[in-house]
Amino acid sequence: MIELHFLGGANEVGREAILVDTGVEKFLLDYGVNVQTSEAPIRPNVNLDAAFLTHAHLDHSGFFPELYKRGYTKNIYATPVTFNLTAILLRDFVKVQKRNNAMLEYLIEDIKRMEECKYYLGPGQREEFAISSVEFFHAGHIPGSVSIMISNSRNLLYTGDIKFIDTKLMRGASIKNNIDVLISESTYSYTNHPNRAELEKRLKEIVRDTVENGGIALIPAFAVGRTQEILLILSELDIPVYIDGMGIRATENILMYPDTIKNANKLKKAFSKAHKIKKQREREMVLSEQAAIITTAGMLNGGPVIYYLENLYQREECSLILTGFQVPGTAGRTLLDTGIFKANGVEIKPKMRIEFLDFSAHTDHDHLLDFYNTLNPEKIILVHGDHTEEFCVELKEKGFDAVAPRNGEVLRI
Repeated sequence: MIELHFLGGANEVGREAILVDTGVEKFLLDYGVNVQTSEAPIRPNVNLDAAFLTHAHLDHSGFFPELYKRGYTKNIYATPVTFNLTAILLRDFVKVQKRNNAMLEYLIEDIKRMEECKYYLGPGQREEFAISSVEFFHAGHIPGSVSIMISNSRNLLYTGDIKFIDTKLMRGASIKNNIDVLISESTYSYTNHPNRAELEKRLKEIVRDTVENGGIALIPAFAVGRTQEILLILSELDIPVYIDGMGIRATENILMYPDTIKNANKLKKAFSKAHKIKKQREREMVLSEQAAIITTAGMLNGGPVIYYLENLYQREECSLILTGFQVPGTAGRTLLDTGIFKANGVEIKPKMRIEFLDFSAHTDHDHLLDFYNTLNPEKIILVHGDHTEEFCVELKEKGFDAVAPRNGEVLRI
């Protein structure tokens, strides 16, 4: 009998955390925060045997240092590039929390304690424990992302965040078929994504039109994954491309691990060609250019994008192209819903062209169904989604044994 304790990420997107108790071992799968509210997962009050991190994004990684602050000293397993990128994101998270005078659940010293216990495990590699083995599989979400399989008398697979189709940056997920119990993300269980090639074409059209009309195409992007994908797409255009913010350092680190992406040479070439903005004077100078600017933060909640918006919003020849999901409550979502941008206590109504392109790094409804039909597991457990209960009903109607737990629940399988 295996117990699954859902500490976070059940019937919600964010603060993913699952405790797996095999009766002999206790494993923690991810331990994230709600990035917008800083809400923490339920703390596991048990002696863990190991912790595992699927990828660097803070909704999966952001609370691990608190575990080490409380005295956990065992290994945390992840891919090398995941540790590298997580180090960047965690330190930035602490910096932002300090700047916002928010309560700090952990400090840089606790991040360092976590890093002292890191243990590298790559896709296709396995670690043996008392009665279980744990194996990683390529998840296709961002560089270094993995799905995790725990095997003893049965095979349990936790998808983490997963993407099945190839993108400019990533190859699609590669998962083993022999699965008994599946813990599946369901972020987009309620919809399907637009055709990727059409999205890329549309992005290039908007950017080209903006630049030819004498404007700047401002593209907010997540530092890890989205910045690199947009850079690869725009490298196909003959226009100046600038990168600002944390995406610069993230790209440098990703290029240190060329096997984690689809074509490292193309990214290296595109990154080398792009202009990097690192000083305020450089930001001021680029405002007179006709170019594309890729910058953080992807949801407009901070970073250099604020400066650019405050200086470009009245220019009708410019465009703002949002390329990722905008969480409710973020400045990006508010702008899409109301046409109003709020920053530094000021509300502005941009005159620039505003576009949203759904470059998701998650799988969608139909690909999830294809995945389940291929695996045909005994049980499907839905997490990491706002529509898990509705999707659960649909799966049951299709003949699957599915469940959508709530945070704090324990499932015995």
